[in-house]
Amino acid sequence: MIKQEDLFLSTITTLAQAIELRDQYTGAHSARVTHYSLLLAQKLSLPQRELELLRIGTPLHDLGKIAIADSILRNPDRLTPEEYKIMQTHTIKGDAIISMIPDLHEIRPIVRSHHERWDGRGYPDGLAGDQIPLLARIVAVANAFDAMTSNAPYHPDRKGRPPEVAFAEVGRQADHQFDAVCADAFLDTQEQIMESMATFQQTPVKPCS
Repeated sequence: MIKQEDLFLSTITTLAQAIELRDQYTGAHSARVTHYSLLLAQKLSLPQRELELLRIGTPLHDLGKIAIADSILRNPDRLTPEEYKIMQTHTIKGDAIISMIPDLHEIRPIVRSHHERWDGRGYPDGLAGDQIPLLARIVAVANAFDAMTSNAPYHPDRKGRPPEVAFAEVGRQADHQFDAVCADAFLDTQEQIMESMATFQQTPVKPCS
């Protein structure tokens, strides 16, 4: 059973890496988001089963980008409104792919709903508050933090924001973009996240277990 689980996780990791190879700006995005999500989940004292679902599902949160055209995914400039709408469909496309794999049914909320917002202004379904699955709420915070601190074409100078600025934004978005409980717990992990960021700059770290 352990060997089967290791093989499964290895396959998941390979899929995540395949996604990132298509996007020059993401780098180790999935690995970082997975690590941050697990730190947050542990801070929230989630049970082991939920941690396992995050460990399996978070590397695949952007799986649907496989179905996004390179002209959009690898666009070095800020996306147009039309291109951004197409990019948003990666959540639905990823969910459709995962839905074909029965063993991955429990991670579908992570893939589909990690861009939903607490205030109901997210996508793809406009879910609000507790309608958003908890694991998706966790990944939403980790994903947004990594997006803010990573070099990307949607930043004014294409450089990520300093961590302290990103942490402050997480705090400001509590009860707006993010579940306040998740946002507050994320802020309580600042020291661990900063240590992880320093390690990632040297070499990608494995998600915490």
